[in-house]
Amino acid sequence: MTKKLISFASLSGALAAVAVASALMTGCGGSYNGASAVYGGPGNSPSPTPQGVPLQTASLKGSPGFVNGSGHTVYVFDADLQSPGRSVCNGPCAQNWPPMIAPPGTLPAPYASIVRQDGRNQLTYKGRPMYTFAGDGAPGQTNGDGLNAFGGIWHIARP
Repeated sequence: MTKKLISFASLSGALAAVAVASALMTGCGGSYNGASAVYGGPGNSPSPTPQGVPLQTASLKGSPGFVNGSGHTVYVFDADLQSPGRSVCNGPCAQNWPPMIAPPGTLPAPYASIVRQDGRNQLTYKGRPMYTFAGDGAPGQTNGDGLNAFGGIWHIARP
């Protein structure tokens, strides 16, 4: 099985995003308890997803959650619920919460894609745009779960 890796930002952009994310975690009103998730499903390995979708599932905070091809947690944003069919996380928000870019081609339902403000196609699950978090430095971390930042609460994306 070949894993697809998605590059979200240049190294310098990623380092800047981590610095901003660190500042957000201390002053955004969200909570961060420092706990990291137990990564892996049965046999401590991610479970498969349909071909063409760059996601897998893993045990995150005791329940199945989505991870990308690198094992990093995938998130959804409550503020997106106010604008179905589009992402409201752009600019500085998208630097801290990089969007999951949809792979080319047709995706199996309930996956789809939307066109972002910057023209890229963002992966969605059941209509919800999906993101990673610059503050998650290692696979399986869930530092973004429950944060209140950029006008809404962030949650682990779950199947």
